[in-house]
Amino acid sequence: MSSRVGYALAVMLLLLAAGLRMWELSTLPAGLSQEDITDVRIAETVRQGGIEVFYDLGNEGREGLYHAVLAAVTGVVGNGLLGYHMLSLWVSLVALALVYVLAMRLYGPLAGVTALALLVVNMEFILAGRQVGREIILPALVAAVMLTLARTLEVYRRSRLPITTAFAGLGLLIGIGFYFHPAHFLIFLFAVIFIVYRLASPPPLSPQMLSFLRFGLLVMIIVATPYLISSIRLPQLSGITRLWDGYNITQTSPIQAYANGLAGIFLAGDKNPTHNLPGRPLIDLFSGMFLLVGFLTAARGWRQPRYALPLIAALVLSPVVFLSSQSPNFQQYLVILPVLALFFGLGVTTLYRTIISPIGKRLAWVGLLALLVFNLFWLIPTLFQKWPAQPEVYTAFHSRLGQIARYLDRTVETTPTLICDTLPTNRIGNDQLTDADLLLLMMNRKAFTPRYADCGSGFIFINGGEGQQVVLPEITSLDSLHPYLRTWVNQGQVIDDPGLPPNAIVNLNVMHALADTIGRFTTTAPAGYAPEAPGTSPLAVPPVRFGGNLTFLGYDEKPTTDYTPGGIVTSITYWRVDGAIPPDLRLFTHVLSDPSAIAAQNDTISVDVSQLQDRDVFIQITFVPLPYTIPEGSYSISIGAYRADNSVRMGVLDNGQPRGTRLFLGQINVRKTGG
Repeated sequence: MSSRVGYALAVMLLLLAAGLRMWELSTLPAGLSQEDITDVRIAETVRQGGIEVFYDLGNEGREGLYHAVLAAVTGVVGNGLLGYHMLSLWVSLVALALVYVLAMRLYGPLAGVTALALLVVNMEFILAGRQVGREIILPALVAAVMLTLARTLEVYRRSRLPITTAFAGLGLLIGIGFYFHPAHFLIFLFAVIFIVYRLASPPPLSPQMLSFLRFGLLVMIIVATPYLISSIRLPQLSGITRLWDGYNITQTSPIQAYANGLAGIFLAGDKNPTHNLPGRPLIDLFSGMFLLVGFLTAARGWRQPRYALPLIAALVLSPVVFLSSQSPNFQQYLVILPVLALFFGLGVTTLYRTIISPIGKRLAWVGLLALLVFNLFWLIPTLFQKWPAQPEVYTAFHSRLGQIARYLDRTVETTPTLICDTLPTNRIGNDQLTDADLLLLMMNRKAFTPRYADCGSGFIFINGGEGQQVVLPEITSLDSLHPYLRTWVNQGQVIDDPGLPPNAIVNLNVMHALADTIGRFTTTAPAGYAPEAPGTSPLAVPPVRFGGNLTFLGYDEKPTTDYTPGGIVTSITYWRVDGAIPPDLRLFTHVLSDPSAIAAQNDTISVDVSQLQDRDVFIQITFVPLPYTIPEGSYSISIGAYRADNSVRMGVLDNGQPRGTRLFLGQINVRKTGG
């Protein structure tokens, strides 16, 4: 095969690789795994200015350079499910190109094309290119280091003069790799061992080349010095402590771990659904035969640097691949994938060169094409149908939220949106994110203003109930609604869309029903001003204005007025926003034995006040537990609003005049059971 033909085939294979990785990129997987979320949160920390060598995840550290690059990339292309995956996509394609160039220069065009083809249809490599994870850097880093070593140390050709930039690139690659992943310690060790091997093997390196080698070493030391200093200061977070992923020799012997790891390549692969279709081997058996031939060829020719290069890499990198607490772990195989591809390409080239007859060579090409087609037919149904259909995959990638996020990307600009979830935290540390946080992470559109409510005790009618979509993040969210709020939601229509999970979005338009309900409060829900308030009439007819652009619209009178000690008093109040309201607004509900003695209380608010806008109406359901020691008798219920930062209550207004700071909503009776 000529270099020109090999280049043309490589271009076609790279186009195929791009198609396999870009097809349904934002929906396969349809969300983010917990590891993805961790990396995304660190990237968002970097975006906010928190740049560190190691990020403390509580029980381990994590290098931060990948996340800095991810923050820069998403700053240009945007974040969300599509934006967060772009870096992995690009890096995986760059890794493929590097492997092709490396194999071609070491063993010829046929080796380059076949090594590339193996990775193009490799499911683990494709999945890594579709996820958010720093491990995708490892194949590109290994291939780049091997290519630079081969170029600077004249493995595949002699240069009249060494190229200064190549040696600087070698030092930069080896130095910068420490900031990506702890597996780079073994990449560094491999590079050192190969340099020593090359110094001891013919042809000897010239004095000028040795000087350039020292220059590359100096570049590496300069680049890696901050990492070394941070490792000395924070040894518990450094990469060397995480190199073998908690491998315990007392639980699994090295021989057993290597046996499990090798079996994962050819026989029974990773069982983790986030990395693989459980049990699927890394490569097919027939390709494994070529790989084995390539390994034996390299072992036989170990005295030649072009064969020693992948051989040393395989031996040095194998511990981080196979010595795992959960071997086989395909995520850790990424570091050795370029080496396996080199062995495969070398094995194909070795066997092809043994064929003498032209007919035999043509049949060999037909066989290689058939192997590629077989792998495509093996890959495509598994990748696009079987793997995403696994319940474990759906759960691991929070796919319900991912599907909702995709739907919201299409609708939030035209439809006001209420998310039924605890209020978003927007936290980057080790605290658990809410479903609302995850939805925002996965959405590509960020320029919208959703409302948030804990629909177990609160609800928002946007723009007075004119029309909105209600987001129910969890499969149980609809059933978990408070029964009173469920009667409102049941007036809407659950969206049945092929791309949506069940009971995820409800379209709701209750403007007229809400207006009728609020109108009835003027006669069915009488309230009273506080006894100490100035004025002559004690009756407060809703709506009643409060300070802070808040209006009390009324309350739903509960039929239960008799309670026992330890019971729970429930109040359901309606409020309207008439402008900008304090961001620290809280509502209080007091059970009073007399106008100044509080027997029980609950101060709360179940909606995100910061997102409320003019004409929004919200319901607040407040639960007030009565003490078991509360005396029998009659008690009054009072409500009001205040600012949490200074505990100053909002004034009650009557035609613009102050009428105290609270309203009274009637009385309850407390009686002990059994007389």
